[in-house]
Parts: sequence; structure tokens; C-alpha cells
Amino acid sequence: MRGIILALVLTLVGSQKFDIDPGFNSRRSYLYNYEGSMLNGLQDRSLGKAGVRLSSKLEISGLPENAYLLKVRSPQVEEYNGVWPRDPFTRSSKITQVISSCFTRLFKFEYSSGRIGNIYAPEDCPDLCVNIVRGILNMFQMTIKKSQNVYELQEAGIGGICHARYVIQEDRKNSRIYVTRTVDLNNCQEKVQKSIGMAYIYPCPVDVMKERLTKGTTAFSYKLKQSDSGTLITDVSSRQVYQISPFNEPTGVAVMEARQQLTLVEVRSERGSAPDVPMQNYGSLRYRFPAVLPQMPLQLIKTKNPEQRIVETLQHIVLNNQQDFHDDVSYRFLEVVQLCRIANADNLESIWRQVSDKPRYRRWLLSAVSASGTTETLKFLKNRIRNDDLNYIQTLLTVSLTLHLLQADEHTLPIAADLMTSSRIQKNPVLQQVACLGYSSVVNRYCSQTSACPKEALQPIHDLADEAISRGREDKMKLALKCIGNMGEPASLKRILKFLPISSSSAADIPVHIQIDAITALKKIAWKDPKTVQGYLIQILADQSLPPEVRMMACAVIFETRPALALITTIANVAMKESNMQVASFVYSHMKSLSKSRLPFMYNISSACNIALKLLSPKLDSMSYRYSKVIRADTYFDNYRVGATGEIFVVNSPRTMFPSAIISKLMANSAGSVADLVEVGIRVEGLADVIMKRNIPFAEYPTYKQIKELGKALQGWKELPTETPLVSAYLKILGQEVAFININKELLQQVMKTVVEPADRNAAIKRIANQIRNSIAGQWTQPVWMGELRYVVPSCLGLPLEYGSYTTALARAAVSVEGKMTPPLTGDFRLSQLLESTMQIRSDLKPSLYVHTVATMGVNTEYFQHAVEIQGEVQTRMPMKFDAKIDVKLKNLKIETNPCREETEIVVGRHKAFAVSRNIGELGVEKRTSILPEDAPLDVTEEPFQTSERASREHFAMQGPDSMPRKQSHSSREDLRRSTGKRAHKRDICLKMHHIGCQLCFSRRSRDASFIQNTYLHKLIGEHEAKIVLMPVHTDADIDKIQLEIQAGSRAAARIITEVNPESEEEDESSPYEDIQAKLKRILGIDSMFKVANKTRHPKNRPSKKGNTVLAEFGTEPDAKTSSSSSSASSTATSSSSSSASSPNRKKPMDEEENDQVKQARNKDASSSSRSSKSSNSSKRSSSKSSNSSKRSSSSSSSSSSSSRSSSSSSSSSSNSKSSSSSSKSSSSSSRSRSSSKSSSSSSSSSSSSSSKSSSSRSSSSSSKSSSHHSHSHHSGHLNGSSSSSSSSRSVSHHSHEHHSGHLEDDSSSSSSSSVLSKIWGRHEIYQYRFRSAHRQEFPKRKLPGDRATSRYSSTRSSHDTSRAASWPKFLGDIKTPVLAAFLHGISNNKKTGGLQLVVYADTDSVRPRVQVFVTNLTDSSKWKLCADASVRNAHKAVAYVKWGWDCRDYKVSTELVTGRFAGHPAAQVKLEWPKVPSNVRSVVEWFYEFVPGAAFMLGFSERMDKNPSRQARMVVALTSPRTCDVVVKLPDIILYQKAVRLPLSLPVGPRIPASELQPPIWNVFAEAPSAVLENLKARCSVSYNKIKTFNEVKFNYSMPANCYHILVQDCSSELKFLVMMKSAGEATNLKAINIKIGSHEIDMHPVNGQVKLLVDGAESPTANISLISAGASLWIHNENQGFALAAPGHGIDKLYFDGKTITIQVPLWMAGKTCGICGKYDAECEQEYRMPNGYLAKNAVSFGHSWILEEAPCRGACKLHRSFVKLEKTVQLAGVDSKCYSTEPVLRCAKGCSATKTTPVTVGFHCLPADSANSLTDKQMKYDQKSEDMQDTVDAHTTCSCENEECST
Repeated sequence: MRGIILALVLTLVGSQKFDIDPGFNSRRSYLYNYEGSMLNGLQDRSLGKAGVRLSSKLEISGLPENAYLLKVRSPQVEEYNGVWPRDPFTRSSKITQVISSCFTRLFKFEYSSGRIGNIYAPEDCPDLCVNIVRGILNMFQMTIKKSQNVYELQEAGIGGICHARYVIQEDRKNSRIYVTRTVDLNNCQEKVQKSIGMAYIYPCPVDVMKERLTKGTTAFSYKLKQSDSGTLITDVSSRQVYQISPFNEPTGVAVMEARQQLTLVEVRSERGSAPDVPMQNYGSLRYRFPAVLPQMPLQLIKTKNPEQRIVETLQHIVLNNQQDFHDDVSYRFLEVVQLCRIANADNLESIWRQVSDKPRYRRWLLSAVSASGTTETLKFLKNRIRNDDLNYIQTLLTVSLTLHLLQADEHTLPIAADLMTSSRIQKNPVLQQVACLGYSSVVNRYCSQTSACPKEALQPIHDLADEAISRGREDKMKLALKCIGNMGEPASLKRILKFLPISSSSAADIPVHIQIDAITALKKIAWKDPKTVQGYLIQILADQSLPPEVRMMACAVIFETRPALALITTIANVAMKESNMQVASFVYSHMKSLSKSRLPFMYNISSACNIALKLLSPKLDSMSYRYSKVIRADTYFDNYRVGATGEIFVVNSPRTMFPSAIISKLMANSAGSVADLVEVGIRVEGLADVIMKRNIPFAEYPTYKQIKELGKALQGWKELPTETPLVSAYLKILGQEVAFININKELLQQVMKTVVEPADRNAAIKRIANQIRNSIAGQWTQPVWMGELRYVVPSCLGLPLEYGSYTTALARAAVSVEGKMTPPLTGDFRLSQLLESTMQIRSDLKPSLYVHTVATMGVNTEYFQHAVEIQGEVQTRMPMKFDAKIDVKLKNLKIETNPCREETEIVVGRHKAFAVSRNIGELGVEKRTSILPEDAPLDVTEEPFQTSERASREHFAMQGPDSMPRKQSHSSREDLRRSTGKRAHKRDICLKMHHIGCQLCFSRRSRDASFIQNTYLHKLIGEHEAKIVLMPVHTDADIDKIQLEIQAGSRAAARIITEVNPESEEEDESSPYEDIQAKLKRILGIDSMFKVANKTRHPKNRPSKKGNTVLAEFGTEPDAKTSSSSSSASSTATSSSSSSASSPNRKKPMDEEENDQVKQARNKDASSSSRSSKSSNSSKRSSSKSSNSSKRSSSSSSSSSSSSRSSSSSSSSSSNSKSSSSSSKSSSSSSRSRSSSKSSSSSSSSSSSSSSKSSSSRSSSSSSKSSSHHSHSHHSGHLNGSSSSSSSSRSVSHHSHEHHSGHLEDDSSSSSSSSVLSKIWGRHEIYQYRFRSAHRQEFPKRKLPGDRATSRYSSTRSSHDTSRAASWPKFLGDIKTPVLAAFLHGISNNKKTGGLQLVVYADTDSVRPRVQVFVTNLTDSSKWKLCADASVRNAHKAVAYVKWGWDCRDYKVSTELVTGRFAGHPAAQVKLEWPKVPSNVRSVVEWFYEFVPGAAFMLGFSERMDKNPSRQARMVVALTSPRTCDVVVKLPDIILYQKAVRLPLSLPVGPRIPASELQPPIWNVFAEAPSAVLENLKARCSVSYNKIKTFNEVKFNYSMPANCYHILVQDCSSELKFLVMMKSAGEATNLKAINIKIGSHEIDMHPVNGQVKLLVDGAESPTANISLISAGASLWIHNENQGFALAAPGHGIDKLYFDGKTITIQVPLWMAGKTCGICGKYDAECEQEYRMPNGYLAKNAVSFGHSWILEEAPCRGACKLHRSFVKLEKTVQLAGVDSKCYSTEPVLRCAKGCSATKTTPVTVGFHCLPADSANSLTDKQMKYDQKSEDMQDTVDAHTTCSCENEECST
């Protein structure tokens, strides 16, 4: 038993843990060695880094009550600035001296069980030293749990209360304990951090850890030793890492690494004594930021005597920035800002007294004071404004910048409120607006930092809102609501509700735009109190009595509050029952756009919207542009955690065809944060009325009173209220509204008066002309503080780690303009004087802009700075000094400027990255090391293999430059020049213009670290420079001036000849027109181009030079190098024609429309077709001649010629001997042409075959048989007239089966194989169909094959082609003079030296309009030209091309627009071809082409890989309905297609009219397309028999009661411009009679004996064509078909047609929302079409029609019907009570004494009363139309009456 007990005791003792609570013995002293280091830079080795190291000895001695003294002995500070780890730390005596001064005294701290308590230090101890002590004591902080070895907890430390994890290991043998503590600095309950400039950046509701840019952790390792006196810490090491990834890249990070080492050296048996100096409690281990943050980490400046420093710095800035920006201007400006932050009010007042009378000094000082944002600077500015020391512009800029950059705290808020309410600000509305918006932003920033916003801060804005409501001031209401929206505080909710009709009955009278502002103000409040705001907004959205614009804005704000699924479903339910189509379309489009969001934090909303959309009708997705919509697009890059969102809200008004409000916003999110970058909104009300105002006195017309009296006969009818004209716009930046503008009716009328009325317009123009004549001169410089972003966290050393970004911009403009007008302006100025005057202007403009940005990461204290610094700057200069002479009468403009005398940098951008070290002891001296050193090692894969001989030679060569000194200013260039491998990039592109002695160069130099890691951060590190420079170029003669002259009109032709032959000016003027044209051809260098279609010479290939500089120079030969694919693609382009000699104008390169598959096959199998064509003898002869002539061409040209020879020989074999001979000559000539002319091949072969049709067709038949074994079917029905092309295509036409099958659907000549293929493949895909050109159908190229065609047809067709060719000149100069000529050249010794010439020909009045442009190099040695041609060939085809190069033959791009049919639908095809383009253009296009598939996928297109022609792109748009189209895009290797693409508006689709039936000019078909679309948009109302179609295209049947006029349509606005009434004519229901009241006239039209009679003002009109004028507004009536047509555009009727049976009315767009009657309101609200005169909706079409009947007095008219309320002829029970019911709307009844002969049932609502009530129909006090509707029932309405005993009222 004793043994068992002993064993248990031993076991229990062994299982007990050491008492490991660390501590110090109060009777002993402990000596530790301490070392802490901190490095900043990239995580890679051998790159530049900056840092600091602190080492010292620590002595800790005990005091009573767990207090201890800390003495820091022998502190040493070392700096690091170099390449890690190669370079060592260097001792800094200056920093050591500063740090040692504060460590000479003792520190005291509390310590118990491993926990640090309060820390005490001398009262005047700097915050930096106390924080360093915190970093040291933080190493002693431990939380030990005796019962666990592994545990986690939230632990206090220097960085706050953060998550810590402990692992404890015990070494009992050596009485040692090892503790590991790791701290997650991203998971903190209370994190110590400070941010500046980030108040408008909000966190996303996503995984914050995943999205964070900065991440950090700290690891501690402890060694503890157990002794009799307790547990002692003997060794502590810590390592902390903070990393920042600016682009959210896993490997692209910058790192701050801090290390600490604490080692116990000695333990002494001595006790400390309490210090004699008083100690101040500095709190716990938690890091404390100083009251004033350290300076910006860009420079260290002395803060003593700031007044003197500010004055000296201002002097430096002003003196060194007179003409251009000095290199240090940005740093100097930031220095002034920093000094202003530490200056007091007295300093600033003293400085102001010194510089107040110096405008340049004032401008720089005010900008710096505005950017400083302190309490003292705000007081200073308030005094300046109160004393009227600033002018209006200075006050406006200063107040705006100061308040938006102000540091918001409890000290600045009262001063800002006082500034806002000052008298100077309140007097000016613009200043008040800027001040109030700025103050509200200050409140927003302040309240975002506090838990509760003080009422005192909100009170000034609340008082403004209360005053605005009490006085009814709309401008004040708008301002107050926008300020409340900026503040975004829930305490303002009660004020907002006063402007909304849901809680205030008086709010219904508030204008709509004010209610919209109130709803917008709820957006930010919803971020803090979403539930409350959502409750109010859903009420507004569901209330259909509110204006649609208000409800739509409520919907937009609801989705800003991130609603849950339940609320989104409620919104969908509201939209499902919505009768207003504007609201329904807005809600549906908003939900659909959100459902497609790709942003992670939008996932919940996106999925909820997807669910809710299933409740709504898909028809809402097909709404046209007339309905309000939300357009939203976003993108998100998951790899970089960055995304962007763009939204456009289009709010349409029922009163206009166009949007009444457009709001666009752009948002960005990155690293778990989101920011509203910019938001712009524009709202327009009543602007159409102001624009269309014609000063027509409608109210003075007699019909105005008649219409008004007739309106009284309609129950409840009222005129539409007049819309108050208003144009408003606002701008929000970072979610804060910074400015808005309201243009009211008075200002709009003044603007329109100035624009429209001649007197005011002339006065404005005269003021401008006089200002220019009196000269304008001045210089303006404005520095702008663009922003400051700072984020500071403590490091484990106690030093602050700061991330910062600082941006400044400086704008300068020096202007000097002098003008002279001949003859001078007279006193009675008229606009016509300018048309007869000559103006000379001499100007010297020097605008420039400088933007400087610095991003830093590192240690920033008031004594030293060690950081990584990335600097970027962009500087632009645009000096413009010129003399201009404008002769309006002669249509001549001449501008002269000086040539390039020196190098001018137009745009310069530089970017550098350094490791920087500064300290207060060595001001002005900083250590800089490039992050990417010159000798940074290459990646091993990039190291080239070197022989020993070469390596030694290179080593010897490199020794020289290294030992030579170099200048600092050129260091960056030489570094770049000596860089090797892939780190250095260099590119120069120059455009030389010898004729003006200038060259424009773009150069780029870059050296980055992407060879280490291919990340954006590594690409950013290094040195980059890009600039655009204007430089002089060497010329043979010195150029004195550069002249640009533009001559328009009839003098352009003579000016061209004068420029080239100045000595023959008189002779040219007197020469005949033919001679002038011949000279123009010779001057333009196009004489040979238009002689014969195929007789263009083949220029020789010239070698191209390669080098580092890519030279694109006018006059030099461009690079002629092309790939084999390029040669192959253009191999079919060489032309050969057997009839070109007889008909030189037969060449039509754009008329040919070969199938793409055939072209592709021809390119692939050119050799095959050549072998099949060489079977004839003439082919061999032609081939031999062609081959001899082709030896001078390149290999690519040779392949082109071989294809051309085969085509030519096939044609020549079928001709007679004479034709064969000419064909051989033509072929030989053709083979010398350049192969880049792709379209000429098919053109020439077409003309050759058309010269002899019958023989050609027989040859084609035989030729095709020889190669038919290669083909499965044929395409001959779709090919051109060339027989050789036909045979060649047949042999290769089936390399792609699916494309061939697509052609079968529309092809009338297709073979029977189409049905077989259709059965195999089923339904055709849209891309398989073939586009059928209407142009080819109207103008076929050849007859059908076979012998069926007669010779008569051939001769007729040939003569037709000949006449077409004769009427189609190749050169417009043959029939037209140029419309414009421009010349750019240099002038040397008053002589012009070459240059450029541009000539424009235009023929827009002919049947085939055409424009030609020629650009020519006038240098004698150069043949470079550019030729452009655009023309409309006929009603179905328009073509254009651009050629350039040597005689316009090197490169070509052409395009073609053809109309036709596609898959049975009307369609248009756009084809783009590029036979040959420069390599640099091709590379850019290829880069852009990479994004096409992705963009097409995002747009909803389907994709299919396919091999299409390599140098062609086609797009076909087929109109499947007026609102949908199918789109097919065929690119070289992919097909993109999409069906049923919705169009924003309806397009007119009518029957196809053959071109032969169209009347010239055909130009109208293309030119009038926009007008046709607009015409289609106009509303039309029609009545035919009993069928009615309203303006909103609602159709219904309605039988009109006999003899009663109905209001068909009338102007319901306050102007009452017209009224159209309609009734049945006699007993025939199909005949109608109409009465029109318009202007001063009353017009009647009614049928009589099968004809329509016209009565004007009661008199029958004897003539068919009438023109009437009423006070400036005209109307016309004329015969049309079997009736009359009336047009009165000024009154609101575009056209009214009446033939006795049918009535059609068309009104202009500006009448939208202003009509009423049976035709409807023209507001696109189809669901509300049956709106009666009282504004309520009728229950059916019959009730709707009856409501618009005009009652007549008894016995005075033919209409015997009147409206009356009726009683339901039965008793009903409601809620168990017998009730009698009366109709709530009147029903048609016959007049007294009349009986109904016809009735029709109508559904009517009834209001029921108890059966025993005394009420009756005769009780006038019972207004049944205002009573509630209890039930519905059907009653009979009378439509025809028999009146034998009609009672007539007296």
C-alpha cells in the first residue's frame, strides 16, 4: 500500500507544470542586449532597400508594487540604403544623437505575470521615444495559461487587441521553457491604425481578409529559464512582416520586414531607486499616434520659424517658374503646404501682409493654405473672406478646395459652419451653394469617425431646409436636400420626409424634381439605417398615384441599399401589377442588369434578381427606347481582386419622346473596398417647348375659345398643366456632390433669344470680335492639391509604418492674341459684315500642365525617413505661335508659324523607383538607391552563352565607363543604355517631314524588374520614360516659315495650279477647262491612274532598312516585307482583261461580290486552277509572255501573276483571233501591275467574259467538265461573269460543307442536293445562310449558262454596260472642279519648298454621289500619295476605299455597304477588305483582334471557329422585324452570330423597290435613311370602319353612336392648338365626317355621293389645293388619292388624311404627351390607353369611346345622347345588408322625350348605399363620381335614339 501511495505521489508531482509566469525579481537588476531592424522593399533579393537598425543595452531594475525601471544605454542607430543583402548598414551619428537625447532619462513600467501595465516617462519625452520603448516592452508581453500548451486568444499588444496563438514546450531536464507566440495583425478587435483621405472609400461585404491590400503578422520566440526565484526571460526574438500588394497579386508585393532580438547578458543583485523627475503616465502598450502626424514622407524640413520659411519658398517658386515648371516645383509647393500646417494664425496674417499686393505670390499661398486643411488656415481664410480681400473667382476656388480638403474634427466644424453662414457667402447664390456643399462634406467625414454625430453639426443644414419649406423657395429646397444627401445622417430623415408625399399632404404641391432630390438624399442614410429607408421607398414605389419619375428614382435607391430576397420579390410583385409601362420597364431592366453582375459582393442581389425575374413577364424585355431603362455593365478580375461598374439610368417622361433625365455613374472596387468615383446627372423639363416656341398667338385665335368651350362639355376634362422649363445638372465625386446648376425659364429664354434673334446674336459676336481686336494678353498659373492618401500602422519596433500617395497638379497658360479686321466693324454691326471682311490674328499661346505623383512605403518620423518611393510625373506643353489670315469672302484660310528651331517636348512622362533615406541632421541631403540596380542579376534562362574570348573582351570594355565620372542629369539615360537583357526596353518612332523641316518623334525607355517576377508591381519598379518630341530635321535649304493654306470653293482648282506653276497663273486662268483638268491630273500624279483600268505600272520592289528607329517618313519607301500568307491572299488580285483596250472604263473593282468560300478556295488551290486552265494552246502562249514580264516582281508577285495568267488564258482561248491577240497584250500588260490590287482581278475577268458571251459560256462549260471531279455541287449561280472564275470555283467550292449548305435556303438556282443536306443537318444555323445582294439582282453580271440567251440580249446588255461605264467617270476632276484644296509647306527665302497637298472632289447632286480625296507629296523626288474614294453606286450599294504608298499602289483598304436579303429578311452587309496593309498597322489590329471573342461573348454572341478569307471581314444585319435583327460577323478565323437582337427603336420595313423604278437622285435612299427613321417614330392614329389604332398603337373596335361628334384628337396643352372631331355620316357606319378647328379656321370634310366635300369656314372650297396662313402659322390642304390631306406643322399636325372612310392623323415628336381624345395621349403608356376626360381609366373600349362624345343642347343638334348616372335596377346584398347602387361614372342615355332604338352593354362601377337611405339620383349633393367603387356590373348604354316628343329646354 505504501508503495502504491508513493507511486501516485511521484506521478502527481511529475505531471505538474512549472510555474512559468515570467517576471523580474524586485531585488535584482537585469541587463539585456537589444537590437531591432526594419527594412522596406520588394521581397526579392539583389534589389534596393531602405531601413534602419537600432541597438542598445537595456537595464531593468525592480521597484515596489510590481514596478520596474528601464534604462536604455548606449543607443546606436544605423541606416540602410543599398542593395540587399550586398551592402551593409552604416552608422548615422545624427540620428543617434537625436535618439540618445531622449533616452538619457529613465522609464518606468508595470509588469506582472508576463503582462505589461502602464508605462511612465518624463513629461517632455517625445512620442517617438515612448513608442520605441513600447516596442521593446512588447517583447516581454506574454499571456500564459497553466492548463494548456496550445491555445488562442485576443491579446493586447503594441498593434492593438489582435488574435494570438501560443505553443508552449517544456525542457524539464534543463529547466527551460520555449514559447512561440504568433499574432495575426489582420484579425484584430481593436487595431491601431490611422488613415487620411479615405473617408469616401467604403468596405465591401465580402471576405475582408481575402480582399485586403495590406496583410501582416508577427512571430515571437521566447526562451525562459526556471529558477528558485521564478521564471526569467532569457532570450526573445521576433519577426514581423507587413506586405502590400497594390494590384492584388500573390507574388507582386512590397514587404516591410522587422526583426528584434533581446538577449539576457547579466543579472545583478541590486535594487533600483525611484527617479527624481516627475513621471507622466503614457498608458499601456498600445501605440499612440502624435497629436500632429509627422510630415509627408517626401522631404524633411525645419519647422522652426515657419513664417520665414514660407516666404523664402514662395520666392523660390515664383522666381524659378516664370517661363516653365522647375524640376522641384512640386516638392516646393508641398513644402509650403507642410509649413502652413504648422503655422499659426499670426504667422499666416504676417505672410499675407507681405504678399497681398503680389498676385503671383497670392495665388500660390492661397492654394497651399487651401490644401493644408488645419484649424489655423481655416480661420485665416475666413478672415480673408470677411474682409473682402479676395475677389469672386479666388473666393469660389478657395472655399471649395478648403472645405473638401479640410481635416474634419471638433475644432474645424464650428469654424466651417461660421464660414458658411457669413454674410459675404450668403449674398452670392453660387458661393452659398459651394460653401453649403463643402460644409456638408466636412460633416460627413467627421461623423464617419464618430459613433454618434452631434446635433450641432447638422443644425445649420436643418435650419436651411426648414427655412426653404416655410418660404417655398425651390432653390433653397434643392440646396438643402443635396447637403442632407452629402451628410448621410439618419437624424436628417424627418426633414427629408417633409418633401415626400407619403407623410406630408402639402408635399404633393412640391415640384417633381424636388421630390426626386429628396429620394436621392436617402441613399447615404440607407447605409446606416437601411430598414427604415427601405420601408419608405417601397411605399413610394408601390403608390401608383405618384409621378412615375419619383417612383423610378425610389426603385434605383432601393437597390443601392442592398435589399434582401424578400424585398426584391416585393418589388417584382409591384412591377407585375404595374400599369405604368415606364415604371415597369425601369424596374425590369434594373433587375435584369443586376442579375448579370459578376462582382462578388453583388452575388446575393444578383441571385435574388434572377429569382424575381421569373415572376415578371418577358415582354418587358422587349420595350423600346421610349421606355425608361437601366443600363449596367461591370467587370471583375478575380486574380487581382479589382473590378469596375458603370450604370446609366435613363428616365423618360410621358411628355417627350426623349429622356427627361439621364444619370451615369462609375464605381470601382479593389481589395475589399468600393468607391463611387464619379456620378453625373442631367435633367430636362419643358425644354422642347422652349425650342419649338414660335411666338404663335394661339390664345388669340377664335378656335381657342371654341375648343375651350367644347372641353366643358366633357365631364372632368382639364388642360394639361404647363411644364416649367428647367435644365439641371449635378456632379458627384467620390459620392459627394460638389456642384450643381439650375437653368430656369428666364435664363433659357435669354439664351434662346441670343441664339435666335439677330440683334442679340450680332451683339454677342461683336463683343467677341472687339475683344480680339483690342488684344488679349495674360498669364495664369494655378497649383491644385489633387489628394493625399495616408495609412499608418505601428511596427513591432515602435516605429510607424506608413503607406502614402500624394498628387499635385499645376496648370499654366500664357496667352497673347491680337486681331485686325479689314474693313473695321462699323457702329451698326451686322452679321453680313463678317462675310465680307478679312481678319488677321496673331497669337502666342503657351498652355502647359504638370502632374506629379509620389507613392511611398516605409518609416516616417519627424527625425528620419526610410522608405521606398515611386515617383511619376507627366508634363505637357503645347506652344502655339502663329499668324492667321481668314478671308471669308474668298473662302481662304492661311496660317503661318515658325519652323522647328529647337527640340520641344510636347508630352513627357517619367517614372522612377528609389529607396530613400533622410534624417533631420542632414537637411537637403538624401541617400537614394534605385530599386533596380544596374548590376541586378538576370534570370538564368536569360543569360547568353559566352566564349571565354568574348567574355574577357567584354570585361575589358566595361572597365572604362565604370571608372569615369558622369553627370547626375544624364545618369538615368546612361543606366538605361547600359542595361542588358529583357530588363531594358527601347523604342523610337519618328515621322519626318522634310518639306517643313520638322519631325515628330515618340521615344520610350524602360527598365523594370519583370525578369524577376512577371507582375505589375515588378513592371512598375525601375525607370520608365516616354515622350513625344517635336524636333528639327536637316533640310537642304533653311526654312523660314511653315504655311498652311486652305482654299474652298471655285478658286480651289486655280490655287492648285498656281501652287505648282506660279509663273503660269495668268495663262492658267485663261486656258480652256480641258487644259485645266489635264494640268490637275498631272499635278496630282493621277494622269496614268485613270487612263486605262488595267494599265498601271508595277513599281519595283525597293529594299527596306531595319534599325532601332522605325521611320514612317513621307517620301521614303515603307517596308515592303510581307508574309507568304499575305502573298497568297493577294495572289488572285492581279487583273487581266481581254476587252480593256476597247472599253477602258470597264474596271469596277467594287462591283464584284464573290462568295467568301469561293475566294478562299481560290486562294488555296490557285495552282490547281492554273493546271486545269493550261489545257488550251492560247493559254501556253499567254503564260509564256506573262512569265517573262513577271521576273521583275517578288516571289509573292510571281504567285499572283501565275494565278492571273491562268484566268487570262482561259478567257483568251474562247475569243476570235483579234480578241485573242488583244487579250495576250492585255495579259502581258496586266502581269506587270502590282499584286495588291485584289479587286481588279475579278473585275477584269468579268469584262473579258462579257465581250463575247456565247463563246465564253461554251468555254466555261468545257473547262468546268475537266475539273468536275473535285466538286460535289456548284456555285455558278452566285459567281461573277468570268467563265474562268466559274470553272475554278467549281473545282474547289466544297472544302466547307456547312457553308455551302447555308446557301441553299435562299438560292433559287440551287441543285436538288439542298433538300438532301437539309434532311441530314436539320434546321440551318443563321450563319449558314447566304447574303443575296439586291445590287446583283438589279444589275446581274452575266446571263445564265447555256445557249438559251439570244444575241439580242448580249448586245443589249453590252450596250447597257457601256453606257454605265461612260456615265461613271473614274476621276471626278473630269466633270467637277475641286471643292477644297489644302497645302502644307515650308517657305525659304520667300519660296515654297515642297510639302503636302490635299484636294477634295465632291459630286453630291448627281444620281451617283461621290467624294474623292487626294493627298500628294509635292517633293519632286517623292511619289508618295494617298487616294480615297467614297461613292454610292446605286440604291443598293455604296463603296469606299483608301490607297496609299508609291503612286497609291502599296497599300489598300476598302469597304462596301450593300443592301439585300438574308434568310428571307431585308438585310445590309458591310464588307471590309485589306489586300495589303503596313506591318505596324497589322500588329495593332491583331492586338485588338485578341479582345474580339471575349467582347462578343460578353455581348451574348455565339462563336464558331471557321476558316474564312484571311483578309476580309463581313457583317450582315438582317431585319427580322421592326424591332429585332439577326447579326452575323465573319472574321478570318471565327464566326460570331446572334439572333433576335433587340433594337432600341422601330425601323421602317417596307417592300423592296427595284432600283430601276427609283427616281433620281438615288442619293436620297442613303441620305434620307435617318429622316425615314425619324418619320417612322412619329405617332399615327387611324380610323377605318370600326377599327381604331391609337398613337400608342393600341387597336380596338368601336361602333360610334349615330350623329354624335367624338373628340378624335386634340391638343390638351394650355395652347389648345387644334381639335379634330369625328362622327358617323348618315346611316352608313363605314362613312365618317370630320370637323377640324385649327388656327383661325374651321374645316369640315364629309362624303357626298361618293366624293369628299371640303368646307372652309362654312363655305365649300372650289379648288383642291388651298394654302391658309394664320398669324404666321400656315396650313395646307390638297387632294391626295380619293380624299384630302391637311398639313399644319406649326399647329401640331404633320399630316391628316381623310377619304370619307379612313382617317389618318400624324403628329410631330414634340406633341408627345400633349394629345388627348380617342387617339390617346401619345405617351407610350399602352396599359393606360383608355383614359377618359376626367383622368380615370375606362374599363373597356366602349366606355372609353363614349366618354369622348360631345353632348349637344336639346333640340339644337343631331346628337340626342347625354351622359347621366344610373341606378342599378336590382337590389344587391353587401356584407349581408340590402343595398341600392348608383354608378360612379355616367352612362349614355337618350334625351328626355327620346327612346333608345339601339343599345350596347357597358361595364360600370357602382357605389352602394343601404336600401333604406333617402339618397337618390336627383340628389346633387351626392357626387357619385367621387365615391368609392363597391362593385361592378353591366348596364345598357344607348347608342341610337328615336325622338318623337323631345323636350327642349328653354
